[in-house]
Amino acid sequence: MEQNNTLPEWNDKFSVNVDVIDEDHQAFFRLAALMQDVISSPSNEQTYLIETAINILEEYIEGHFLREQLAMAKIDYPQLAEHISAHDAFDDRVTLLIKEYRTNHDLTTILALARLVADWLTQHIQGVDLQYKGLLTNENVDNRALVYLAAGLDPVFAP
Repeated sequence: MEQNNTLPEWNDKFSVNVDVIDEDHQAFFRLAALMQDVISSPSNEQTYLIETAINILEEYIEGHFLREQLAMAKIDYPQLAEHISAHDAFDDRVTLLIKEYRTNHDLTTILALARLVADWLTQHIQGVDLQYKGLLTNENVDNRALVYLAAGLDPVFAP
C-alpha cells in the first residue's frame, strides 16, 4: 500500500479556547492515527481493534456534535443550521465508509476513514468551528463525558 501516510495532527492553531471541545477534537485526531496504526501493524487482534476504533468514533461523532450543537443553541449561534448540516454530511460519509468496511472488510476502507476524519476535522475546525471562538466558552459548554450526552442523560443525574 504505497501512499502518503501522514495524517494531519492536532496543534494549537485548532484551539477554539474551550477546553472540552479542544479535547474532543484532539481525540478525533488520535482515533484517526489509531486506525492508521492498526492497519499498518497487522496482528491477531486487528479486526477487534478496528471495530473498537469504529465504535469509539461513532460515539464521539454523536456526543461531540451534540455537545457543540447544544452549546451553540444555548447562545443562539446564528450559523447553527449550517453547522448542523456540516456535521450531518460528515456523519453520513463516515457511516457509508463504516458500512462498506463491515461489508467487505477491506483495510483500505479503514485507511480512507482515518484520512476522512483527520482531513475533514482539519478543514471543519479551521473553516467553521473557529467562527464560534470567543462565543462559546468553558462556562457555556456542557463538559460531561460524551457518553452522557449521547445517551441523553439529564445533567442533574450525571456527574
